[in-house]
Amino acid sequence: MKRIRVVLADDHTLVRRGLSSLLARDDAISVVGEAEDGRELARKVKSLQPDIALVDISMPLLNGIDAMPRIRRASPKTRVIILSMFSDDAYIAQAWEHGAWGYVLKDEAPERLMRAIHAVFAGKKAFSVDHVPKAQSNPLTQREREVLQLIAEGKKNSEIASVLMRSLHTVRNHRARLMRKLGAHSAAELVRAAEELGVVRPATPKGWD
Repeated sequence: MKRIRVVLADDHTLVRRGLSSLLARDDAISVVGEAEDGRELARKVKSLQPDIALVDISMPLLNGIDAMPRIRRASPKTRVIILSMFSDDAYIAQAWEHGAWGYVLKDEAPERLMRAIHAVFAGKKAFSVDHVPKAQSNPLTQREREVLQLIAEGKKNSEIASVLMRSLHTVRNHRARLMRKLGAHSAAELVRAAEELGVVRPATPKGWD
């Protein structure tokens, strides 16, 4: 029997290890890689070509939602299951619109996650809700969302340029467009906009985000 090859992505080491131990109980599942941010996840998916990517929705550098287009390009056969503590309609809708196969809440029973992995591997959607809300229109491009997340994480223009491997001039242009589009006049207002758009979560206790 073919084993289900899974890559785990969560920025908390203890969470990743806990998930890995949980999945190891199922002989049909094999954890083949781990990542602590969305950009590392895209690289791991490209090199490992897993069946399933189990992805935390809130990760540094690139969140789980915005990592999905990169995952799709890197490995079209890989199916994404979003793992989150939050049942917000906006996040569930974004996950669906971006092509996630599943959305599992972290406070659900472990068996729910296992069933979701098997269901998605079999070609079935696995969302922890009866009705998936429609996503609101998004005024930003994919690249603008990535830049906005990095700004919200407190990174300077030079640091953003390094992460994105783009010029400082390009980053400054992105920041200026973001401020125009979002009607923001300061970095603090950009952070609030990032939270409202679901690009980053408001600050939460470490461990389960």
